[in-house]
Amino acid sequence: MSVTHQAVSVTHQKKAVTLKELVSRRDKLTEETGHYYGIKELKLKNSDPVKYERFYSRLHAAVLAAREVARYVTASPGSREMGESLWTLTTPEGDTLVISLGFFSHLNSSRVAIRFMAENNYDENPGIYDGDVFVTDDGKTGGAPHPGDTYTYVPIVVEGEIVGWAMAVNHIMEAGAPVAGSWPGFAVDTFMDGFVVPPMKTGENLRQFTWWEQLWKTRTRAGTLNNLDDKMRLAGCAMIHKAVHEIIEEFGLDYYKQVIREIIEESRLQILQNIRTLMVPGRYTSVAFRAVKYKGLQKLWSHADKDSLIHIRQRLEVDENGGLIADFEGTSRWGYHAFNGYPGGADVAFYLAMINQFAHNTKPTGAITYVAKAHYPEGSIYNPENSFASFSNIWAQSMAMNALGFNAINRALFARGYLEEAFTADSNWEGIQGAGVLEDGTPYGFTNFESVGGVAMGAFSYRDGLPLAWAEWTQLPNIGNAEEFEYLIPPLYYIGRKLLPNFCGHGKYRGGIGDSSVHWIKNPGKRLGISRGGSQVAATTFVALGMSGAYPAPSAFHVSARGTNSNELVEQGVALPRDASEVLELSEKGILKAENLDVWKFDMPEQSFQDGDMLADAAGAAGGWGDPIERDPRSVLEDVLYGWVDQKFAEGLYGVVLKENASGSLAVDDGATQSLRKKMIEERRQMAKPVIEWWKNERELVVKRDFIDPVRDMYESSMSFQAFQNEMTNFWQL
Repeated sequence: MSVTHQAVSVTHQKKAVTLKELVSRRDKLTEETGHYYGIKELKLKNSDPVKYERFYSRLHAAVLAAREVARYVTASPGSREMGESLWTLTTPEGDTLVISLGFFSHLNSSRVAIRFMAENNYDENPGIYDGDVFVTDDGKTGGAPHPGDTYTYVPIVVEGEIVGWAMAVNHIMEAGAPVAGSWPGFAVDTFMDGFVVPPMKTGENLRQFTWWEQLWKTRTRAGTLNNLDDKMRLAGCAMIHKAVHEIIEEFGLDYYKQVIREIIEESRLQILQNIRTLMVPGRYTSVAFRAVKYKGLQKLWSHADKDSLIHIRQRLEVDENGGLIADFEGTSRWGYHAFNGYPGGADVAFYLAMINQFAHNTKPTGAITYVAKAHYPEGSIYNPENSFASFSNIWAQSMAMNALGFNAINRALFARGYLEEAFTADSNWEGIQGAGVLEDGTPYGFTNFESVGGVAMGAFSYRDGLPLAWAEWTQLPNIGNAEEFEYLIPPLYYIGRKLLPNFCGHGKYRGGIGDSSVHWIKNPGKRLGISRGGSQVAATTFVALGMSGAYPAPSAFHVSARGTNSNELVEQGVALPRDASEVLELSEKGILKAENLDVWKFDMPEQSFQDGDMLADAAGAAGGWGDPIERDPRSVLEDVLYGWVDQKFAEGLYGVVLKENASGSLAVDDGATQSLRKKMIEERRQMAKPVIEWWKNERELVVKRDFIDPVRDMYESSMSFQAFQNEMTNFWQL
């Protein structure tokens, strides 16, 4: 497709409004009036609603078509099979007008990238022309959560003025860092994050420059797949670019420039109304933790040779008018590890819950960013005061941050009586990543996205959660086909892929069961190294939350078996393990033998794997709702019969005694169950203590600072922020 190369630069268009002026005008009018762009009345919508809706539907159809076509033209398995992508159309200033299916919360990143280009006078140097191509994956300047998320921007210029941007983002297959994969788990600073670029011009006339394609090949281990994704993003943007030009020809430029402002203001007003309808005004305080185990991993960077506990502190406040702000003061300071982030990327996580819950009945636009806001104190893990902090895996802890906001909203929904909408929100995703060299000398890198594609849904107040049925970062949960990942990662074969018994948050209604896969390494070639990326580790819960007395979900773990006798077992006709628990069970029985058998409750650093080795993962469990001993005994029996819960769990956790009938089938022993549950309640009473007694005992630990080093460091970090220091000293009367 050829395009007219229209410049915005004042050098080429004397009357053109600069990008900086456009952004400044938007900011000024919005701040002064309290309405987006100063729009106090939806004149176009009210005067001709049919035309207004027809215009919006044309825009929306363009981005939907871009996604459905582009990912089948050229894409990696992660983007094609699982939809790890998004296309949008924005205003000239970067506010999202319409979005496709997919990574919808990325609609905020464009505001960061476009503002950066405006403030740095991109329309003068390098110039912004119709059909140019810009790419970024930087957290500070481009709003990317982590380098694995790469954005393409195509400006749409009419009569010398930018009227919008076609944007696409997808999760690439390999980021080019020292640790191979999409989420480098060990990084001391941003110089170890991989192939990171600020917004930069990489092509023109809807074509990428040749040098850009070569950079993907030389700076990442999955250059071919990353180039496929780069072409996919641009193909979709080209479709949007063409459609917008046609829409402007049909509706007129003046109408277009005015109606795009009204669309966002209309959405903003509806979101405000939704918050007033669904929330209870007040403050919702919640907390989560994320363990980082770097001690002893390396000897080069002594300042990073430590274990850390990240403290995520959220105070979400809702006012009577429907305004909402999440304050993260008290969250840990940034550190020399891979789990920091910048405000734009943190917002991508924060807006997941906000869009899910408050934009359900309106046009999904960037209006959410003008209603729900977040405060990330400078110096915190979400807002380092420099540009050198690593952000390669902010997603590992910002998903917990988002879950805190999600659950705050769900508590409000429950309080308002919206029972069918309120559930325990977890988002414990998992990822296997690495690099290798095939027998013929071909190097490659990879990421397995299956446990990012879907996780279990948490329990509701009236029913159990469902496995693999939800992912808070996409409307289309899908773990993908095993065959896709087997050809993507040649040495890894699936010998098991199933739900893991007992792996859930237990309660009156239990959370969805998490899943587990076992990979068998065959013919790894000259070298194969594998590490893990993921949102949480089994050292702590994902979020410290089980609703109304239920248990929280267990977090992810790995089991690696290296130097095994698996090849001999296959020759003998012995079945290999199908999930992480079976790997351990067969090992305990002496059937599966391994020179190195490791259970990873922290991030598994890169390990070398050989022929016959195994790697099992377990993730995606969700929290429960209600006290487990209030669960219907028939539901417990059904779980045992289906294999979701062991009989020992049924008795020890749920207080349900099962017996065999004459036919040999299991049934509930009602009398024994009632007796056992009464006994369990009495034991709880005996163990319980008054709150004041608990408070005094805990206060002694606080006064003595009787903590392990990571916990002591965590408190020191969080108390460097005044709000949390005041909260701690007041609560413990220090």
